[in-house]
Formats: sequence, C-alpha cells, structure tokens
Amino acid sequence: MSEKAKLYNMGINLRIGNHSTLSDISGSWDTYVKNHSDGSVFHLAAWQRLILASFKHQPYFLFAEGPEKNIVGILPLFLVQSRLFGRMLISIPQAAYGGILADNDSIAGILLEKAQEITRREKVEFLELRNFLNPLDKSHLKAKDLYVTFRQELFSDPEKNFLSIPRKTRAECREGIKNGLEFRENEIGIDGFYRIYSRNVRDLGTPVFSKKLFSNGFREFGDNCRIFSVHLKAKPVAAVWTLFYKDEILPYYGGSIREYNRIGVNNFMYWMLMKYGCENGYRIFDFGRSKKGTGSFNFKKRWGMTMTDLPYQYDLVNGQSLPDTSPLNPKFAMAIKLWSRMPLCVANTLGPIISRNFI
Repeated sequence: MSEKAKLYNMGINLRIGNHSTLSDISGSWDTYVKNHSDGSVFHLAAWQRLILASFKHQPYFLFAEGPEKNIVGILPLFLVQSRLFGRMLISIPQAAYGGILADNDSIAGILLEKAQEITRREKVEFLELRNFLNPLDKSHLKAKDLYVTFRQELFSDPEKNFLSIPRKTRAECREGIKNGLEFRENEIGIDGFYRIYSRNVRDLGTPVFSKKLFSNGFREFGDNCRIFSVHLKAKPVAAVWTLFYKDEILPYYGGSIREYNRIGVNNFMYWMLMKYGCENGYRIFDFGRSKKGTGSFNFKKRWGMTMTDLPYQYDLVNGQSLPDTSPLNPKFAMAIKLWSRMPLCVANTLGPIISRNFI
C-alpha cells in the first residue's frame, strides 16, 4: 500500500486552496503555524495575503486535514511568471523562510508530491522550497549553498546584549549616540519610510518594490508591523520596516540616507531595535538572510550573531543547474551599476515594474 493510501485510510486528506479558501481557513491555518516548532512569520496567512495583494502571483495553498478536519500539514506556494527567470513555483516569494510544515514525514511527503504534480502540470522551470528549520530528507532534491540567516538570543538586560556585540561594532553604535541620533517608533509613515528606502536601494543598484507592498503589510499584520526610524535634528535619516512574530523581532526592509552612514546610523538603528526587543519581552532578534560575500552579509557578520545556512531545496523540472534568481547575479552587474546612477524619480517609477520579476 502506498504512503498516500495509508494516510487516506487514516482519514488524512490533501486539499489545494486559493485565496478564498485561505480566507475560510486562515484562523486554523495560523494556529497550526504558530503551534509548529518550525513555523515562521512568512508561513502566516497574512504573508500570503500580502504577496497576493502586492504581486498578483497565482497561489496554491496546499494543506492536509486530519479526521477531525484539523490541519496536520501546510505548503504555501505561488506560481511566479518572471520575464527574467521564467516560470517558477516558490514557497514563499519575497520571504526568507518557507517550505513545508507537517506533523510527520509522511504528510510532508504527500505535500511535496502534490507540489511536484503542479510543477509538471504548469511546466515550470523549478520548484523552490525556502527551508530554514524544515528541510526534507529527499536525495532527489538539489540544495543551494548561497544564503545564511543571522539570529541572536535577547536577554532581558539590554546591557548584557550590548556586551555580547563585538567591540568594534559596539563602538560604532556609541558613535551614533555621540552624534545625537534619536530612535523613534511609528514616528514616520509609509511615505516617509519609502523616501528613505527607495533612495537606499537605488544607490545599491536594485529596483525598488512598489510602495503598496509596505502599506499592504501594515494592513495585513496590524500592530505586528511597525516602522522604526532614526532622526538627526528632527530629520529622518534611516528607517526599518519591522515584523513581530510570537517572541521574535524581524527587521525586514531597511535603509539609510548614504551621506549619514559616516555617523553610524545603521549600527545605531539596529542596536536600538535590539534594545527595544529586550525591554519589551522579545526573545529572538532575527537579522534575516543575506547572500554570502555581499555587503549585507559582511555588515551582519560584524554583530557576532549565530549564523545558520539556509538549506533551500529545489526540484529542477526543465533546468539542468541550480537557478541564480538573485538580483546580485553577475550577469546583472552592468545593469546594477547603471541603475545606481538613475534619477530617483525614474527609478521609483520603473522599479516596481521590474521588481515584480524578482522573488
């Protein structure tokens, strides 16, 4: 008897939902995510709605139900049609973490089988599972050794956390304090954040996301989405769009005005956010993923946090090699250089159109 048949005889059924299905089961979906040891903020229904509203990718919400109609496994997927990389099935776009959450390996297996059926039917280039703590023991899946994530345990005493930071980075945090920087919560709105963020990513040569991504995040996550900003003489000079999940704090999209980097605005901002977490009962500071060898990777590494490889897994359908879908792909080097010199108004107009093709 096949594994699928055994599960069926046990009263476990596999279902595929769309956006309306997710609305119907969002409560039980989120309860399952929060109770699962490997669940993340990106597995929540709010993130799926955010991606739907912001990018219009076609969703496939796979979930397994037990005999009592209780959820026993989930796999959120989106079909992305990129002009740069082709057709892809991703769990989960724009997220650091994704992949399957399940009660056991058998249920995870049938969710994977169904995802593979969809990849063949939709004729995609590959299936990507953005695992963190939940990689599958499947030898036929390829793995990519490209991204890492940085996380830090937070203590209730901010001073204990401060002393755990390497000396040079601590000195850079103090530089911001010495220069009179101020840290504020929800002092600026989406427009103020976007002025800083869009300028920052333009300077890095990266097309910016649409402003609606951030406003949709506020709507979907409510008080679990906040903007923190750094001010110099009342002027906002850095900001970070931040998510909260259970006892974790995740600064996810951030940026600063380049000419103020010399006075330590970034180190000051992330230290003050870490201090905020300490003082408000959060236990984990999740600094997020970075591609090895990049400036972001080097910046985060200087904080002395626990660095963990992200074991993303791929089922290659038509491709013969692992895809490089990062905007930092070397073939984009010239485009990045030119983009960083583009007038901001032009970059902010074209950026949201182009960034829809990244994942």
